[in-house]
Amino acid sequence: MKPSFVTAIAALLLIAAQHASIVAAGKGPRVIIVGAGMSGISAGKRLWDAGVRDLLILEATDRVGGRMHKHNFGGLNVEIGANWVEGLNGDKTNPIWPMVNSTLKLRNFYSDFDGVVANVYKESGGLYDEEFVQKRMDRADEVEELGGKFAAKLDPSGRDDISILAMQRLFNHQPNGPTTPVDMALDYYKYDYEFAEPPRVTSLQGTEPTATFADFGDDANFVADQRGFETIIYHIAGQYLRSDKSGNIIDPRVKLNKVVRQISYNDKGVVVTTEDNSAYSADYVMVSTSLGVLQSDLIQFKPQLPAWKIMAIYRFDMAVYTKIFLKFPKKFWPTCCW
Repeated sequence: MKPSFVTAIAALLLIAAQHASIVAAGKGPRVIIVGAGMSGISAGKRLWDAGVRDLLILEATDRVGGRMHKHNFGGLNVEIGANWVEGLNGDKTNPIWPMVNSTLKLRNFYSDFDGVVANVYKESGGLYDEEFVQKRMDRADEVEELGGKFAAKLDPSGRDDISILAMQRLFNHQPNGPTTPVDMALDYYKYDYEFAEPPRVTSLQGTEPTATFADFGDDANFVADQRGFETIIYHIAGQYLRSDKSGNIIDPRVKLNKVVRQISYNDKGVVVTTEDNSAYSADYVMVSTSLGVLQSDLIQFKPQLPAWKIMAIYRFDMAVYTKIFLKFPKKFWPTCCW
C-alpha cells in the first residue's frame, strides 16, 4: 500500500479472557496495548474516552509513531512512511483531515494526479502525445470500473477473489500484461505505485474499490511539514498520556524497547511476556502490530489463535513500499500547472 495513514494496513486483534473478571486495582492494567503506532495510540484514546483508565502500552522500538516517522535528508525532514491523507472531498469527512488541516495545520499539498497523462516521458527523451496517453488512461479507467462492479458480485468471504491482472484479462485489457511503454507506465501508476505490488499479485476484492476512497472521496493531499506526519500521533497521545513541554511522551504507561514475544490467555486473563523476560498481566490485550509482524510469528500466542483469525492474517501480503528521495541542484520539470 502507498504509505498513507488512512490506508495503513495494521492488524488490530483483541484477545480477552472468556470469563475474565476485572483485575483489582494495583494488580495490573486492565488493558495492555501492543504497539505505539497510529492504531495502538488511537486504540488507547478510544479506551480512555470510554472510561478505561488502566492502560499499558508496550512498544518494541525506542519511539512512538510506528510507520509515521520522519528522517533528515539533505537538510530537510522527509517521511519514511506515511505521506498522504488519502480520501478527501467525498460525502463523508476523513477523520484525519481536520486534525491535519485545521487543528495542527500541517503543511500539505493537493496531489493533482490528472497531470499524469501530460507528463509521460519517452525513454529517448521528450513527452508522449497527451491525447494518445489519455486514450490509454481512459481505457484503463474503464476496465478498472468494470473490475469494481465484478468484484461486488463475488462472495464477500474472498473465496472467489482474483488478481487485478486476471480481471484485466477477463475484460480483454492487456491479456498478456502491459506491453507498450505507455501501458507499462500507466499500469505502474494505477497499481504498483498505489499498492506496492504488481497487478498479478494484487487482490481485486481488496482494492476495487479501495475502501478509503470509496468512503471519503477520490482526492489525496501530500503532507510535507517539517514537524513530520507523526505530529498527529503525538497530538492524539497528548490527550490522554502525559507529555513534556516539547510534546514528547513521558507517561510511565508507555514502555519503549519492549519486544513482545509471547501472549498467553485463558479464562483468568492474559499475560504478555517481552524479550527481556518481563511479564505483564491484564484482562485484555489489544495487538496493534503490523500484519508483517503477525505473519512472522515473532509473537507466540498460547493457545494458538483460532483458525479464522490465522486465515485472516495470512490472506494478505505485507508489501514493501520503497521510497526514494533525490535532491537536484535545480528544477528541470515544468511547474506552471502544479
